[in-house]
Amino acid sequence: MRQRFRVLVVLLLLMLGFTNNLLTVTVQASTNQPILNQADAKIASAMPIPTTAPSTSGGTSERETSWYIPSWVDDMIQKVDDMIQSFKDLMSGKLIKDAIEGLIVLLVDELMSPLYDAFAKSYLFTPQIAEIAMVQSGWSLFMIIGLVLLFIGISWLTFKIIQGKKDLGSLLKVFLVCFVATYFSLTALNIANVGINWISSKMFEGIIGTSGITYEGLDGQQILKAMIVGADGITDAAYAAQTLGELTVSTSGGIFNLLSYLLLVVLPLYLVAVIKTLVLIFMAILVNLWITQSAYTGKMETLLGFANLYLRTLLVGLVCGLHWAIFVKMQTDYGEGEGFCAALGIPPIIFAILSALALLVFFFFFWLKPLIKAVQHPVSLNGAQVLDSMGRWGERSSTSLDSIGKRMGSEGVQKKALSMQDASKRMQQAADRMRTQRSVGKDKLVSTLSGGLSESVQGIAYHEPDEWLQEGGQIHVEALHELALGESEIKSSALNISEVLGDEGFRSVSLLKAPVAQRKLLTEKLSTLKKEYQEDVQWDERTGELILAGPTLDMLPQLEQEGFDISAVREGMYKDGAFVDLNNTPKISMLTDSSEAEHAAEQIKEALPLYTQAKLPQGKASSAYHALQERADEYPWVKELLLEQDVLWLPDGDLEEATEVLEGMMAQTTRKIRYNFPRHSQFAANMLESWERTGTSEGLAEVLELSNDESHVYVPEEHLNEFQKAYDQYRKGRTPYWRAKDGAVYVIKDRVPVNFGQPPLDGLDMGSFEKLQKDMMHRHEQKQIKENLDAKLPVSPTKSKASEKPANKGQVK
Repeated sequence: MRQRFRVLVVLLLLMLGFTNNLLTVTVQASTNQPILNQADAKIASAMPIPTTAPSTSGGTSERETSWYIPSWVDDMIQKVDDMIQSFKDLMSGKLIKDAIEGLIVLLVDELMSPLYDAFAKSYLFTPQIAEIAMVQSGWSLFMIIGLVLLFIGISWLTFKIIQGKKDLGSLLKVFLVCFVATYFSLTALNIANVGINWISSKMFEGIIGTSGITYEGLDGQQILKAMIVGADGITDAAYAAQTLGELTVSTSGGIFNLLSYLLLVVLPLYLVAVIKTLVLIFMAILVNLWITQSAYTGKMETLLGFANLYLRTLLVGLVCGLHWAIFVKMQTDYGEGEGFCAALGIPPIIFAILSALALLVFFFFFWLKPLIKAVQHPVSLNGAQVLDSMGRWGERSSTSLDSIGKRMGSEGVQKKALSMQDASKRMQQAADRMRTQRSVGKDKLVSTLSGGLSESVQGIAYHEPDEWLQEGGQIHVEALHELALGESEIKSSALNISEVLGDEGFRSVSLLKAPVAQRKLLTEKLSTLKKEYQEDVQWDERTGELILAGPTLDMLPQLEQEGFDISAVREGMYKDGAFVDLNNTPKISMLTDSSEAEHAAEQIKEALPLYTQAKLPQGKASSAYHALQERADEYPWVKELLLEQDVLWLPDGDLEEATEVLEGMMAQTTRKIRYNFPRHSQFAANMLESWERTGTSEGLAEVLELSNDESHVYVPEEHLNEFQKAYDQYRKGRTPYWRAKDGAVYVIKDRVPVNFGQPPLDGLDMGSFEKLQKDMMHRHEQKQIKENLDAKLPVSPTKSKASEKPANKGQVK
């Protein structure tokens, strides 16, 4: 009985507690609507699809109790409720999920904490390497070493120049430039850092659209949070209480987004930031050693490789900042329901993770791969390969530019493309020379000291150019054909002309062109005319033109009887100085230069059909006429064209437009071929001047386009054969010579440069002897390298058997 009583009491208490709890919830639901405070509303709008929001309340509200239930009963009911809720969470898996999620967030936050400093100092901006104590001390040490070595080299070169070795002046200039560069190298590198950081800062302000933010002062968490919630991650203090892990897991995607963000964005970009900083520090410390090495070996390859690697490293930082700013802007717009991601309904963090993978692939090919190659060649930093790659890319770009120029019909663009292509080929050749630059520099110095005897011992052979004229490409030029026009004629019968012009006030007249010898006698004869005939006679002694009209027409036979020559008489219509000949082809003649005559001519043009002959090449008039007839809908005047005996006549009223159309139809594309003269030569201008002076190829000299540096010439296709013959004729019997810096003139005899004293009378100026010397030494060095490689290659069995056959042939076994 006692146990049953206890059970009933417990059940009663549970029922009372459940009833009280239900009443409390009902009252709260009916009186208090759930209202988000201002901070919660802002967070909810900024995050993609949050499942939880930052809580701003201090704790849970106290449980309301009724007066008739003791406090110990209420505590028991609360504990029972908690047990039931825990049991529900356990059965539904929520308890386990929350526990695992909390553990992962904790671990991730602990893992990322050490990474924040690197993001804050070197991710968005390039570190100021000149302000790092280790860099300053290391750079100072190697600067002193470099200055001492360069000072020794400068002193030695100065002593040699004083002794009369003038050709060492160029080497002295190199050492002096490297001496100054060594002292200011860290300053120059720091200026580059400051410049790239300034560009980054302006870029952030422009893309994100914020002002008053010191981006250099952002910590690592703020940088990474901004990619998740947008600009509010930087400006809104409501997110400061949440860790990066808590903030990431609260977005749609939860743990998956958190782990993906950590593994694919945070850790890889952390490695990029650290490697970037280490590379800049290492290069800043050792820059003076590379400068000194370049001065002593003459290998500009090293400095080119250094500049290429340093610039790529700076650009990596700029691209990282650009990627960050773009996705902060995208996340900000997404929180406001705008932008590309909002239209698709996909959180920008997904695109940020995918784009980070693409960014890493880009960094590998753009930066890490060249960095690895530079590490494999620490002395030259792979500079020759850099120049060779630039040459290949330049050649491809020139091909595209040439295609664009041809499509646009731009002669200037095509010429720029061919010049670019030639420069790219020279860059590739320079890259090949860089690989042997050290040996050539040493050989040149030894040759200078030995007076050229070392070259004879080495077997360095000198050659004239292999190709005296090398084709460097073609340009297509659209040549507009200027249409020649004949005189205007009236296309109508003489009878119709008389009737029409008669209605316009013109009179039928006879026009006599008197010979010069008879003009004075004719003046005396006309002075005796009766006054009533004065209006029908017009005479101009200066031009010899006599116009007779009306009754005076009968004077012509009388004048002929008196000995005057009337063979040049013409019949026609006349008014105010404008005359239309009816005997021959009807044309308008202006006998006086007056406004009245011009007005009368305009009356003729309006009253009668006036046409102008288009002087087209033979056989082209008919083709043009029929081609234009097919375009009658486009040009209404086409219907008025006349084709008479393979002659095309254009209506004067539409003469301007018809001429323009015909010139466009007759336009032709001509070609100009670019020919490159031998490298460094300087005789092209003298050749053209000689042609003009002697008159042998004067017309050819006018159509050729010679470049300012005399390196190439453009030859019209139709003059190609003439140019080649004239060029070969000019070179025939002339002696090529090279001029050295000290004034000596060298001519090649039996593959040896011989001091000729003075330029030959009929010589070809081939330019600098020092440049020829370097080219010959490079060629000799490359030949030796090739022979050494061939000697190391194993002989194939086939070649071995082939070499044995002649020896075995004829042997008797």
